[in-house]
Amino acid sequence: MKNILLFLCLMTYCSTSFSQLKPPQAAIASAHPLATQAGLTALKNGGNAFDAAVAVAATLGVVEPYSSGLGGGAFWLLYHAKQNRFVFIDSRETAPGKAREKMYLDRHGQVIPGLSLNGPLSAAIPGEPAA
Repeated sequence: MKNILLFLCLMTYCSTSFSQLKPPQAAIASAHPLATQAGLTALKNGGNAFDAAVAVAATLGVVEPYSSGLGGGAFWLLYHAKQNRFVFIDSRETAPGKAREKMYLDRHGQVIPGLSLNGPLSAAIPGEPAA
């Protein structure tokens, strides 16, 4: 019985001391430590969550360009707390200006498999830099 009382006293003491710890105000996770640090730096310099996300994405484009970067597209749904509204940003990549649907078809009007996925006719204009 004495051990149980000692255990309960210790648990009570520990729980009150831990509750006084201030939790972190932000958390950032990324595929590379330098990108994570860039996001944290953006926040420490007064930026918001979106600023941090852009910093992380830009850094990933440098430290692992084979997997990340500005060469693609994205969709973002942002909440602007001060204005109490949502903002949607569509920065999806688009086809080049001279691209046409029929350029992926054979002379019988059938889709040529893989032509829109591989090779020069599969290229798109990145949308992220414009956003």
